[in-house]
Amino acid sequence: MLTTDQINKGFEECIHCSQQVLMAWAEKLGYDRDDAARIATPFGGGMFRGDTCGAVSGAMIAIGMKYGHFKPSDTEGNAVMIDKVKAFQAEFIACNGSTICRELVGHDFSQEGELQKAMDNGRVFEICPKLVQTSLEILSKIM
Repeated sequence: MLTTDQINKGFEECIHCSQQVLMAWAEKLGYDRDDAARIATPFGGGMFRGDTCGAVSGAMIAIGMKYGHFKPSDTEGNAVMIDKVKAFQAEFIACNGSTICRELVGHDFSQEGELQKAMDNGRVFEICPKLVQTSLEILSKIM
């Protein structure tokens, strides 16, 4: 499990919440951490629009890496993956009230300067480590 200090150090080094969650699971799933970091990069800050929380997106990618189906007509595999996604989302919402970044952090990153404000006023360092940790804890249960 990543500590708050490790997560915040990642943020200071421009490693987004989505990357931190996926990187923590990459090797367990048989993937390279660097590839995981690249794949998850665009999902930080709710895709930099305050949409779905990056910690949730990183978890969704991890679920897909383990349970995602790739063969046509794999309805059984698809059903398992959907159940995992729903279980993750339900528990994340129960813990945090939402999966939407702007609701969780209180800043709309689609607006110019809002990401920097959230960094400057400490909201990212206060709120986001808990979201990363919650995502990792839920993944540990459902994977």
